Amino acid sequence: MFTKEKIIIIIGVKKEGKNMKEHLSKSKYCKAVQCNKILWMDKYKPEKKVQTARESVLETGIQVGQLAKGLFGKYEDVEYNKDLNVMIEKTNKLIKNKPNIITEASFEFNNNFCSVDILKNDIDGVEIYEVKSSTGVSDIYIADASYQYYVLKNLGYNVKKVYIVHINNEYVRHGELELDKLFCIVDVTEDAKSKQEEINNKIKEINEYMNKYTKDVEPAKELGMYCFKPYGCEYWDYCSKHLPTNNIFKIKIMHLDKKFKYYYEGKTSFEDMQYEDLNPKYLEQID
Repeated sequence: MFTKEKIIIIIGVKKEGKNMKEHLSKSKYCKAVQCNKILWMDKYKPEKKVQTARESVLETGIQVGQLAKGLFGKYEDVEYNKDLNVMIEKTNKLIKNKPNIITEASFEFNNNFCSVDILKNDIDGVEIYEVKSSTGVSDIYIADASYQYYVLKNLGYNVKKVYIVHINNEYVRHGELELDKLFCIVDVTEDAKSKQEEINNKIKEINEYMNKYTKDVEPAKELGMYCFKPYGCEYWDYCSKHLPTNNIFKIKIMHLDKKFKYYYEGKTSFEDMQYEDLNPKYLEQID
């Protein structure tokens, strides 16, 4: 089991009247689960970001999140504020008025910050509901919810349950929108509990990584499946700039694992593919 040692995350410094350390948010944590270098790029080379379809997915997620706030009826909302302390202070006030429902309830433990989409604040403890605009549960969603469990548990809250809330793709609307039928609620409490040591270690790793690689020391990172999964990376163009213009990753219908097989063999250009035993459809694209 991990110990509750003090873990300070130093990702950067921002100026808001005075110098403050940036918090490690749940979104940053999930980016690092995919690839640590994304955090480094966000900090030092954000201009290299290329918009992907993920932007529209995020927008949809915001809309779904707003809708889900009414899932359990009346709720108290913690409005976003650049000064996260304002959000944390409001949460602390609202959480005393139990039982209630708080949306975007905000917490910080040793510089690790999270806003819980929906917090069911009961007399004997709390329940975490992480809302997703997808139609199922993925590993990265569980990592997201588990990080929130980590923050709240270490603050001393009795976290009774952790849930993923996602869209029910079998729901057909007739008349008024029925939120209880639009959403599916999946219990991931045991998954969240099982990931606590992993999260503790990952936070240490992020801390060490962001201290080691400064503005003038760029981390080397080989291309891999994590460039595309769970999300297409917005820094792909930058990290793949060493590839020829016509490269293996531009053959659209070829499976990703097959592309990486050739890539790791050093066969990256269309010219390299000329002597391979390829599906005629791939050769068509190459021609």
